[in-house]
Amino acid sequence: MKEILNEICSDPRITEISMGTIRPFSEYSGREYYGTTSKNDKADFPFPPLFIPIIIDYNSTPVAEGIIKHWFCEREYTFGYIDFGSGFLIGESARSSEQFIEGMLFEQFIDQFNYVMTDEFLSLAKKLQISEEALSKFYEVSERETNNTDCYLPIFIENQPLNCIYNKNNYNGSHPSNEVVIIERNILQASFFEIFQKEWIGYNIKNRGFSFFNRKPKYQPLDNIPDWLKPDIEKKELFEYYMVKKEYDKAWLTINGPGFNPNEVGERLQRLKQVSTEKAFHLWADFWCSKYGHMDSFIFV
Repeated sequence: MKEILNEICSDPRITEISMGTIRPFSEYSGREYYGTTSKNDKADFPFPPLFIPIIIDYNSTPVAEGIIKHWFCEREYTFGYIDFGSGFLIGESARSSEQFIEGMLFEQFIDQFNYVMTDEFLSLAKKLQISEEALSKFYEVSERETNNTDCYLPIFIENQPLNCIYNKNNYNGSHPSNEVVIIERNILQASFFEIFQKEWIGYNIKNRGFSFFNRKPKYQPLDNIPDWLKPDIEKKELFEYYMVKKEYDKAWLTINGPGFNPNEVGERLQRLKQVSTEKAFHLWADFWCSKYGHMDSFIFV
């Protein structure tokens, strides 16, 4: 895992957190560092290969924080979370390692240290290389009574992640959606698990009752939905079609969606590996397959 992260992300702090060298969370927090869990059965819970976990929270339904990485696509890698209990929904919470790490520390300032900069907290901040200037804003921002308070930290002002956005005109990244916004220009490089409201891509559209009483659905389906996101297309056949056409980006997005068990995803990752020369993808495909590729009794959604 260490070699994979070093290949993908140039910030060594991300690797140090994943490997447990730096531990931002207390041992009683329910969180585990993904790079340290090779002997932990809970770490065998599979997830779509577009998501590379760094930390997994087992407090209730597992939620992981990590890297969103799309190979074969012209998308920057970013940071986000995956909610295993919500159909593997993936949201973007940071556009850079700096945002990810400072946001994580800010969360601990509130939840673990109760708004007090103790010696333990300052020691953690030093390990994470968070400046005194950045820390000086924590008190002010923490007083805001709003959701996603970390979005008001100065580090998030430029290149805001989609988790901080409520007006799509303010977003310049590559993630496709959050709970309230769909970025239509990004839909052609989006995976199923990154679409928060499935009505946007044609799911769950039902007309009930007399037409006189029907209300306009809250979420309207998009006009141009790519085939791998549509509900009524056989995804295994679609993957084969894209492989023949050498449209490997679309093949990749197809297996990061419903209709496959981990064994079937793993087989197709190995086929995609044959058409890629990227070392990081080879390492990740082999790691993912060795950990999850034997599972055939579980289907993603």
